[in-house]
Amino acid sequence: MTGSLTEYIKCVKQSVEQRDTLKFKWCITINPGIEEGAARSKYPEPNDFDLYPLPERVQDVVRSYLKLTKSVYINNNIEQSFADLDEMVNKLNRFAETQTNWVNLALINACTELISVHSVLKDSTSKQETKRASNGESTDGSSLEKLASTINKSFKLSLNDKNLDISQSKRRDIYIFLGYLIKIYFKLGKLELASSVEKALHGTRFELPVIGPQMTSKRHVITYLYYSAILALDRSDFKAAEEKLSQAMTLVSCYKKPKNVTKQIEKILLVLFPLRLLNKGVFPSRDAWENVPNLRFLYLDNLFAAIKEGDLKKYTDSLEKFKTILLKNHIYILFIHLKSLCCLRIIKKAVVIVSEINSIDKPHIIPLSALQIALTFSDTRAHDNSSSIGYDLDRVECVLANLISSGRMKGYISHSNKCVVLSKTNAFPKLFANGY
Repeated sequence: MTGSLTEYIKCVKQSVEQRDTLKFKWCITINPGIEEGAARSKYPEPNDFDLYPLPERVQDVVRSYLKLTKSVYINNNIEQSFADLDEMVNKLNRFAETQTNWVNLALINACTELISVHSVLKDSTSKQETKRASNGESTDGSSLEKLASTINKSFKLSLNDKNLDISQSKRRDIYIFLGYLIKIYFKLGKLELASSVEKALHGTRFELPVIGPQMTSKRHVITYLYYSAILALDRSDFKAAEEKLSQAMTLVSCYKKPKNVTKQIEKILLVLFPLRLLNKGVFPSRDAWENVPNLRFLYLDNLFAAIKEGDLKKYTDSLEKFKTILLKNHIYILFIHLKSLCCLRIIKKAVVIVSEINSIDKPHIIPLSALQIALTFSDTRAHDNSSSIGYDLDRVECVLANLISSGRMKGYISHSNKCVVLSKTNAFPKLFANGY
Protein backbone atom coordinates (compact mmCIF):
# COMPACT_ATOMS: atom_id res chain seq x y z
CA MET A 1 0.00 0.00 0.00
CA THR A 2 1.26 3.49 -0.86
CA GLY A 3 0.78 5.69 2.19
CA SER A 4 1.54 9.08 0.67
CA LEU A 5 1.76 10.89 -2.65
CA THR A 6 5.56 10.66 -2.54
CA GLU A 7 5.45 6.90 -2.00
CA TYR A 8 2.89 6.50 -4.77
CA ILE A 9 5.03 8.44 -7.27
CA LYS A 10 8.03 6.36 -6.23
CA CYS A 11 6.02 3.20 -6.93
CA VAL A 12 5.08 4.49 -10.39
CA LYS A 13 8.71 5.41 -11.08
CA GLN A 14 9.94 1.93 -10.16
CA SER A 15 7.29 0.19 -12.27
CA VAL A 16 8.24 2.24 -15.35
CA GLU A 17 12.01 1.90 -14.89
CA GLN A 18 11.75 -1.84 -14.26
CA ARG A 19 9.03 -2.30 -16.88
CA ASP A 20 7.02 -4.08 -14.24
CA THR A 21 3.72 -4.48 -16.07
CA LEU A 22 1.74 -5.79 -13.09
CA LYS A 23 2.89 -3.03 -10.75
CA PHE A 24 2.27 -0.32 -13.35
CA LYS A 25 -1.22 -1.68 -13.97
CA TRP A 26 -1.90 -1.59 -10.22
CA CYS A 27 -0.65 1.99 -10.01
CA ILE A 28 -3.23 3.29 -12.51
CA THR A 29 -6.27 1.07 -11.98
CA ILE A 30 -9.51 2.47 -10.58
CA ASN A 31 -9.76 -0.64 -8.44
CA PRO A 32 -6.47 -1.01 -6.51
CA GLY A 33 -8.46 -2.05 -3.43
CA ILE A 34 -11.01 -0.02 -1.48
CA GLU A 35 -8.58 1.29 1.12
CA GLU A 36 -5.84 2.02 -1.39
CA GLY A 37 -8.24 3.73 -3.79
CA ALA A 38 -9.68 5.87 -0.99
CA ALA A 39 -6.17 6.82 0.13
CA ARG A 40 -5.09 7.84 -3.36
CA SER A 41 -8.19 9.98 -3.78
CA LYS A 42 -7.07 12.09 -0.82
CA TYR A 43 -3.61 12.84 -2.19
CA PRO A 44 -3.05 16.56 -2.86
CA GLU A 45 -2.84 17.64 -6.47
CA PRO A 46 0.77 16.98 -7.52
CA ASN A 47 2.90 19.88 -8.71
CA ASP A 48 5.80 19.81 -11.18
CA PHE A 49 8.29 19.25 -8.37
CA ASP A 50 6.36 16.21 -7.10
CA LEU A 51 6.26 14.67 -10.56
CA TYR A 52 9.82 15.57 -11.57
CA PRO A 53 11.17 11.98 -11.12
CA LEU A 54 8.73 10.67 -13.76
CA PRO A 55 9.02 10.89 -17.56
CA GLU A 56 6.91 13.71 -18.96
CA ARG A 57 4.25 11.49 -20.54
CA VAL A 58 3.93 9.46 -17.35
CA GLN A 59 3.41 12.71 -15.45
CA ASP A 60 0.36 13.36 -17.62
CA VAL A 61 -0.97 9.87 -16.88
CA VAL A 62 -0.53 10.32 -13.13
CA ARG A 63 -2.23 13.74 -13.11
CA SER A 64 -5.22 12.32 -14.96
CA TYR A 65 -5.31 9.25 -12.75
CA LEU A 66 -5.31 11.13 -9.44
CA LYS A 67 -8.08 13.39 -10.75
CA LEU A 68 -9.98 10.22 -11.67
CA THR A 69 -9.70 8.77 -8.16
CA LYS A 70 -11.41 11.86 -6.73
CA SER A 71 -14.30 11.49 -9.18
CA VAL A 72 -14.68 7.81 -8.25
CA TYR A 73 -14.04 7.73 -4.49
CA ILE A 74 -14.98 11.23 -3.28
CA ASN A 75 -17.50 12.72 -5.71
CA ASN A 76 -18.98 9.37 -6.78
CA ASN A 77 -19.81 10.98 -10.12
CA ILE A 78 -20.13 8.39 -12.89
CA GLU A 79 -20.24 10.93 -15.74
CA GLN A 80 -17.11 12.72 -14.53
CA SER A 81 -15.45 9.37 -13.81
CA PHE A 82 -15.95 8.33 -17.43
CA ALA A 83 -14.60 11.65 -18.71
CA ASP A 84 -11.53 11.46 -16.43
CA LEU A 85 -10.85 7.82 -17.25
CA ASP A 86 -11.20 8.55 -20.96
CA GLU A 87 -8.65 11.35 -20.56
CA MET A 88 -6.29 9.04 -18.68
CA VAL A 89 -6.49 6.30 -21.34
CA ASN A 90 -5.66 8.87 -24.02
CA LYS A 91 -2.65 10.02 -21.98
CA LEU A 92 -1.66 6.40 -21.55
CA ASN A 93 -1.88 5.87 -25.31
CA ARG A 94 0.62 8.70 -25.79
CA PHE A 95 3.00 7.18 -23.28
CA ALA A 96 2.65 3.73 -24.85
CA GLU A 97 3.79 5.09 -28.23
CA THR A 98 7.37 5.14 -26.96
CA GLN A 99 7.26 1.76 -25.19
CA THR A 100 7.42 -1.92 -26.09
CA ASN A 101 4.56 -4.23 -25.26
CA TRP A 102 5.43 -4.35 -21.56
CA VAL A 103 2.88 -1.53 -21.24
CA ASN A 104 0.09 -3.51 -22.93
CA LEU A 105 -1.33 -5.06 -19.76
CA ALA A 106 -1.90 -1.66 -18.15
CA LEU A 107 -3.37 -0.27 -21.38
CA ILE A 108 -5.67 -3.26 -21.86
CA ASN A 109 -6.84 -3.01 -18.26
CA ALA A 110 -7.48 0.73 -18.62
CA CYS A 111 -9.52 0.15 -21.80
CA THR A 112 -11.46 -2.64 -20.10
CA GLU A 113 -12.26 -0.38 -17.14
CA LEU A 114 -13.29 2.42 -19.50
CA ILE A 115 -15.75 0.08 -21.23
CA SER A 116 -17.07 -1.10 -17.85
CA VAL A 117 -17.60 2.45 -16.62
CA HIS A 118 -19.38 3.27 -19.86
CA SER A 119 -21.76 0.34 -19.43
CA VAL A 120 -22.80 1.83 -16.08
CA LEU A 121 -23.03 5.30 -17.55
CA LYS A 122 -24.89 4.67 -20.79
CA ASP A 123 -28.49 5.01 -19.56
CA SER A 124 -27.95 8.19 -17.58
CA THR A 125 -25.76 9.65 -20.33
CA SER A 126 -28.48 9.10 -22.89
CA LYS A 127 -31.03 10.96 -20.75
CA GLN A 128 -28.64 13.81 -20.00
CA GLU A 129 -27.63 14.26 -23.64
CA THR A 130 -31.29 14.29 -24.69
CA LYS A 131 -31.99 16.97 -22.08
CA ARG A 132 -29.01 19.07 -23.18
CA ALA A 133 -30.03 18.78 -26.82
CA SER A 134 -33.58 19.90 -25.98
CA ASN A 135 -32.07 22.95 -24.23
CA GLY A 136 -30.07 23.79 -27.33
CA GLU A 137 -26.75 22.77 -25.74
CA SER A 138 -24.06 20.84 -27.58
CA THR A 139 -23.59 17.29 -26.39
CA ASP A 140 -20.19 16.95 -28.12
CA GLY A 141 -21.12 13.49 -29.37
CA SER A 142 -22.32 10.51 -27.41
CA SER A 143 -20.24 8.79 -24.76
CA LEU A 144 -20.18 5.69 -26.97
CA GLU A 145 -18.59 7.69 -29.79
CA LYS A 146 -15.98 8.99 -27.36
CA LEU A 147 -15.33 5.44 -26.24
CA ALA A 148 -14.94 4.32 -29.84
CA SER A 149 -12.48 7.13 -30.54
CA THR A 150 -10.30 6.24 -27.56
CA ILE A 151 -10.29 2.48 -28.19
CA ASN A 152 -9.53 3.17 -31.85
CA LYS A 153 -6.37 5.00 -30.80
CA SER A 154 -5.28 1.99 -28.74
CA PHE A 155 -6.02 -0.28 -31.71
CA LYS A 156 -3.99 1.88 -34.11
CA LEU A 157 -1.18 2.09 -31.59
CA SER A 158 -1.03 -1.70 -31.53
CA LEU A 159 -1.47 -2.16 -35.28
CA ASN A 160 1.18 0.38 -36.26
CA ASP A 161 3.92 -0.93 -33.98
CA LYS A 162 6.87 -1.48 -36.34
CA ASN A 163 8.76 -3.84 -34.05
CA LEU A 164 9.45 -6.90 -36.21
CA ASP A 165 9.69 -9.20 -33.19
CA ILE A 166 6.06 -10.11 -32.47
CA SER A 167 6.96 -11.19 -28.94
CA GLN A 168 8.08 -7.62 -28.19
CA SER A 169 5.54 -5.86 -30.38
CA LYS A 170 2.28 -4.34 -29.20
CA ARG A 171 0.68 -6.23 -32.13
CA ARG A 172 0.82 -9.29 -29.88
CA ASP A 173 -2.45 -8.12 -28.28
CA ILE A 174 -4.03 -6.62 -31.40
CA TYR A 175 -7.13 -8.83 -31.24
CA ILE A 176 -8.04 -7.56 -27.79
CA PHE A 177 -8.30 -3.97 -29.00
CA LEU A 178 -9.88 -5.08 -32.28
CA GLY A 179 -12.50 -7.16 -30.47
CA TYR A 180 -13.43 -4.20 -28.28
CA LEU A 181 -13.49 -1.74 -31.17
CA ILE A 182 -15.48 -3.74 -33.71
CA LYS A 183 -18.14 -4.51 -31.08
CA ILE A 184 -18.48 -0.80 -30.24
CA TYR A 185 -18.85 0.08 -33.93
CA PHE A 186 -21.67 -2.46 -34.21
CA LYS A 187 -23.37 -0.88 -31.20
CA LEU A 188 -23.08 2.48 -32.93
CA GLY A 189 -24.50 0.99 -36.11
CA LYS A 190 -21.40 2.10 -38.02
CA LEU A 191 -20.66 -1.09 -39.91
CA GLU A 192 -18.59 0.77 -42.50
CA LEU A 193 -16.13 1.71 -39.74
CA ALA A 194 -16.08 -1.90 -38.54
CA SER A 195 -15.22 -2.96 -42.09
CA SER A 196 -12.50 -0.32 -42.32
CA VAL A 197 -10.65 -1.52 -39.21
CA GLU A 198 -10.80 -5.09 -40.48
CA LYS A 199 -9.34 -3.94 -43.81
CA ALA A 200 -6.62 -2.10 -41.90
CA LEU A 201 -5.80 -5.32 -40.07
CA HIS A 202 -5.53 -7.35 -43.28
CA GLY A 203 -3.62 -4.54 -44.97
CA THR A 204 -0.69 -4.43 -42.55
CA ARG A 205 2.64 -5.69 -43.81
CA PHE A 206 3.75 -6.71 -40.33
CA GLU A 207 3.35 -10.10 -38.71
CA LEU A 208 0.14 -10.70 -36.74
CA PRO A 209 -0.53 -13.29 -34.02
CA VAL A 210 -1.66 -16.65 -35.37
CA ILE A 211 -5.25 -17.40 -34.35
CA GLY A 212 -5.43 -20.74 -32.57
CA PRO A 213 -5.95 -22.60 -29.26
CA GLN A 214 -2.56 -21.41 -28.02
CA MET A 215 -3.77 -17.80 -27.72
CA THR A 216 -4.32 -16.28 -24.28
CA SER A 217 -6.88 -13.72 -25.49
CA LYS A 218 -9.40 -16.24 -26.84
CA ARG A 219 -12.45 -14.30 -25.63
CA HIS A 220 -11.51 -11.22 -27.62
CA VAL A 221 -10.52 -13.23 -30.70
CA ILE A 222 -13.91 -14.96 -30.60
CA THR A 223 -15.59 -11.54 -30.43
CA TYR A 224 -13.61 -10.37 -33.46
CA LEU A 225 -14.33 -13.55 -35.45
CA TYR A 226 -18.05 -13.32 -34.72
CA TYR A 227 -18.41 -9.71 -35.86
CA SER A 228 -16.12 -10.34 -38.83
CA ALA A 229 -18.48 -13.15 -39.85
CA ILE A 230 -21.44 -10.78 -39.60
CA LEU A 231 -19.65 -8.32 -41.90
CA ALA A 232 -19.07 -11.17 -44.36
CA LEU A 233 -22.79 -12.03 -44.15
CA ASP A 234 -23.69 -8.46 -45.04
CA ARG A 235 -21.47 -8.84 -48.13
CA SER A 236 -23.21 -12.17 -48.91
CA ASP A 237 -19.83 -13.88 -48.56
CA PHE A 238 -21.33 -16.95 -46.90
CA LYS A 239 -18.24 -19.15 -47.15
CA ALA A 240 -16.02 -16.62 -45.41
CA ALA A 241 -18.66 -16.14 -42.71
CA GLU A 242 -18.79 -19.89 -42.06
CA GLU A 243 -14.99 -20.11 -41.85
CA LYS A 244 -14.85 -17.30 -39.27
CA LEU A 245 -17.54 -18.85 -37.09
CA SER A 246 -15.99 -22.32 -37.33
CA GLN A 247 -12.74 -20.80 -36.07
CA ALA A 248 -14.66 -19.16 -33.24
CA MET A 249 -16.26 -22.48 -32.25
CA THR A 250 -12.84 -24.13 -32.22
CA LEU A 251 -11.64 -21.53 -29.73
CA VAL A 252 -14.81 -21.84 -27.62
CA SER A 253 -14.27 -25.59 -27.39
CA CYS A 254 -10.93 -24.91 -25.67
CA TYR A 255 -12.64 -23.53 -22.56
CA LYS A 256 -12.42 -25.88 -19.57
CA LYS A 257 -15.91 -24.88 -18.37
CA PRO A 258 -18.26 -24.79 -21.40
CA LYS A 259 -21.16 -23.66 -19.20
CA ASN A 260 -19.40 -20.30 -18.76
CA VAL A 261 -19.66 -19.62 -22.49
CA THR A 262 -23.15 -20.97 -23.16
CA LYS A 263 -24.46 -17.59 -24.35
CA GLN A 264 -21.50 -17.15 -26.71
CA ILE A 265 -22.01 -20.65 -28.11
CA GLU A 266 -25.69 -19.99 -28.75
CA LYS A 267 -24.91 -16.68 -30.44
CA ILE A 268 -22.36 -18.31 -32.75
CA LEU A 269 -24.51 -21.33 -33.59
CA LEU A 270 -27.48 -19.07 -34.33
CA VAL A 271 -25.56 -18.01 -37.44
CA LEU A 272 -23.38 -21.06 -38.04
CA PHE A 273 -26.18 -23.65 -38.27
CA PRO A 274 -27.97 -22.01 -41.24
CA LEU A 275 -24.64 -21.16 -42.89
CA ARG A 276 -23.58 -24.81 -42.88
CA LEU A 277 -26.96 -25.77 -44.25
CA LEU A 278 -26.69 -23.27 -47.11
CA ASN A 279 -23.03 -23.90 -47.93
CA LYS A 280 -22.84 -27.66 -47.42
CA GLY A 281 -26.41 -28.90 -47.08
CA VAL A 282 -25.63 -30.10 -43.55
CA PHE A 283 -28.26 -30.14 -40.82
CA PRO A 284 -27.03 -30.10 -37.19
CA SER A 285 -26.78 -33.50 -35.53
CA ARG A 286 -29.22 -34.43 -32.78
CA ASP A 287 -26.55 -33.92 -30.10
CA ALA A 288 -25.97 -30.35 -31.26
CA TRP A 289 -29.29 -29.14 -29.83
CA GLU A 290 -28.75 -30.23 -26.22
CA ASN A 291 -27.21 -26.99 -24.94
CA VAL A 292 -29.15 -24.58 -27.17
CA PRO A 293 -32.89 -25.09 -26.46
CA ASN A 294 -33.77 -21.67 -27.89
CA LEU A 295 -32.24 -22.62 -31.22
CA ARG A 296 -34.04 -25.96 -31.09
CA PHE A 297 -37.37 -24.13 -31.09
CA LEU A 298 -36.34 -21.58 -33.71
CA TYR A 299 -34.69 -23.99 -36.13
CA LEU A 300 -35.42 -27.66 -35.45
CA ASP A 301 -39.13 -27.11 -34.72
CA ASN A 302 -39.78 -24.41 -37.31
CA LEU A 303 -37.44 -23.17 -40.04
CA PHE A 304 -35.33 -26.31 -40.51
CA ALA A 305 -38.39 -28.52 -40.11
CA ALA A 306 -40.05 -26.64 -42.98
CA ILE A 307 -36.99 -27.18 -45.19
CA LYS A 308 -36.84 -30.90 -44.40
CA GLU A 309 -40.56 -31.31 -45.06
CA GLY A 310 -40.55 -29.11 -48.14
CA ASP A 311 -43.30 -26.99 -46.65
CA LEU A 312 -43.16 -23.50 -48.16
CA LYS A 313 -46.15 -22.27 -46.19
CA LYS A 314 -44.58 -23.26 -42.89
CA TYR A 315 -41.26 -21.76 -43.97
CA THR A 316 -42.85 -18.45 -44.98
CA ASP A 317 -44.88 -18.28 -41.77
CA SER A 318 -41.80 -19.06 -39.64
CA LEU A 319 -39.77 -16.46 -41.50
CA GLU A 320 -42.37 -13.83 -40.72
CA LYS A 321 -42.81 -15.00 -37.12
CA PHE A 322 -39.09 -14.76 -36.34
CA LYS A 323 -38.33 -11.84 -38.64
CA THR A 324 -37.25 -9.50 -35.83
CA ILE A 325 -34.76 -12.01 -34.41
CA LEU A 326 -33.34 -12.81 -37.84
CA LEU A 327 -32.97 -9.14 -38.80
CA LYS A 328 -31.38 -8.24 -35.47
CA ASN A 329 -28.76 -10.94 -35.97
CA HIS A 330 -28.11 -10.10 -39.65
CA ILE A 331 -29.36 -13.49 -40.91
CA TYR A 332 -32.68 -12.64 -42.52
CA ILE A 333 -31.14 -12.45 -46.01
CA LEU A 334 -29.41 -15.76 -45.31
CA PHE A 335 -32.82 -17.37 -44.80
CA ILE A 336 -34.12 -15.80 -48.00
CA HIS A 337 -31.35 -17.77 -49.73
CA LEU A 338 -32.23 -20.91 -47.76
CA LYS A 339 -35.75 -20.83 -49.18
CA SER A 340 -34.29 -22.41 -52.31
CA LEU A 341 -33.53 -25.55 -50.27
CA CYS A 342 -37.17 -25.75 -49.26
CA CYS A 343 -38.12 -25.49 -52.94
CA LEU A 344 -35.52 -28.12 -53.78
CA ARG A 345 -37.10 -30.56 -51.34
CA ILE A 346 -40.55 -29.98 -52.86
CA ILE A 347 -39.22 -30.40 -56.41
CA LYS A 348 -37.46 -33.65 -55.44
CA LYS A 349 -40.73 -35.05 -54.08
CA ALA A 350 -42.63 -33.93 -57.19
CA VAL A 351 -40.01 -35.49 -59.48
CA VAL A 352 -40.32 -38.84 -57.70
CA ILE A 353 -44.11 -38.79 -58.10
CA VAL A 354 -44.01 -37.75 -61.78
CA SER A 355 -41.27 -40.31 -62.51
CA GLU A 356 -43.39 -43.09 -61.04
CA ILE A 357 -46.35 -42.02 -63.18
CA ASN A 358 -44.17 -41.78 -66.32
CA SER A 359 -42.01 -44.80 -65.54
CA ILE A 360 -42.54 -46.40 -68.97
CA ASP A 361 -41.81 -43.24 -70.95
CA LYS A 362 -39.14 -40.66 -70.02
CA PRO A 363 -39.07 -40.26 -66.22
CA HIS A 364 -36.26 -37.69 -66.34
CA ILE A 365 -38.39 -35.23 -68.34
CA ILE A 366 -40.61 -33.32 -65.94
CA PRO A 367 -43.36 -30.94 -67.09
CA LEU A 368 -43.07 -27.48 -65.57
CA SER A 369 -46.78 -27.59 -64.85
CA ALA A 370 -46.24 -30.49 -62.44
CA LEU A 371 -43.62 -28.52 -60.49
CA GLN A 372 -45.89 -25.46 -60.62
CA ILE A 373 -48.66 -27.43 -58.93
CA ALA A 374 -46.28 -28.81 -56.29
CA LEU A 375 -44.80 -25.42 -55.39
CA THR A 376 -48.15 -23.69 -55.36
CA PHE A 377 -49.75 -26.40 -53.24
CA SER A 378 -46.93 -26.22 -50.69
CA ASP A 379 -47.13 -22.45 -50.53
CA THR A 380 -50.91 -22.11 -50.24
CA ARG A 381 -52.25 -25.38 -48.80
CA ALA A 382 -52.89 -23.87 -45.37
CA HIS A 383 -55.37 -21.41 -46.86
CA ASP A 384 -58.90 -22.74 -46.87
CA ASN A 385 -60.65 -22.62 -50.25
CA SER A 386 -57.59 -21.11 -51.88
CA SER A 387 -57.54 -21.31 -55.65
CA SER A 388 -54.80 -18.76 -56.30
CA ILE A 389 -51.76 -19.73 -58.32
CA GLY A 390 -48.73 -18.67 -56.27
CA TYR A 391 -46.19 -19.81 -58.88
CA ASP A 392 -46.58 -19.04 -62.59
CA LEU A 393 -44.36 -20.86 -65.09
CA ASP A 394 -41.87 -18.00 -65.31
CA ARG A 395 -41.35 -18.13 -61.56
CA VAL A 396 -40.95 -21.91 -61.67
CA GLU A 397 -38.28 -21.53 -64.35
CA CYS A 398 -36.51 -18.94 -62.21
CA VAL A 399 -36.45 -21.30 -59.21
CA LEU A 400 -35.12 -24.14 -61.38
CA ALA A 401 -32.48 -21.93 -63.01
CA ASN A 402 -31.12 -20.89 -59.60
CA LEU A 403 -30.98 -24.49 -58.38
CA ILE A 404 -29.25 -25.69 -61.55
CA SER A 405 -26.73 -22.84 -61.58
CA SER A 406 -25.87 -23.50 -57.91
CA GLY A 407 -25.21 -27.17 -58.68
CA ARG A 408 -28.08 -28.47 -56.53
CA MET A 409 -29.81 -29.87 -59.61
CA LYS A 410 -28.35 -31.32 -62.82
CA GLY A 411 -30.26 -30.74 -66.00
CA TYR A 412 -31.57 -28.01 -68.23
CA ILE A 413 -34.82 -26.14 -68.85
CA SER A 414 -36.61 -26.47 -72.17
CA HIS A 415 -38.65 -23.29 -72.36
CA SER A 416 -40.31 -24.15 -75.69
CA ASN A 417 -41.44 -27.58 -74.44
CA LYS A 418 -42.27 -26.25 -70.97
CA CYS A 419 -40.31 -28.96 -69.18
CA VAL A 420 -37.07 -29.58 -67.34
CA VAL A 421 -34.76 -32.35 -68.52
CA LEU A 422 -32.93 -33.86 -65.56
CA SER A 423 -29.74 -35.89 -65.47
CA LYS A 424 -30.52 -39.61 -65.75
CA THR A 425 -27.81 -40.58 -63.26
CA ASN A 426 -27.68 -37.99 -60.47
CA ALA A 427 -30.27 -35.24 -60.80
CA PHE A 428 -29.88 -34.02 -57.21
CA PRO A 429 -26.17 -34.21 -56.32
CA LYS A 430 -26.36 -31.64 -53.52
CA LEU A 431 -29.65 -32.26 -51.78
CA PHE A 432 -28.58 -32.62 -48.16
CA ALA A 433 -25.24 -33.96 -47.02
CA ASN A 434 -26.48 -35.94 -44.01
CA GLY A 435 -29.17 -38.03 -45.57
CA TYR A 436 -32.26 -35.82 -45.63
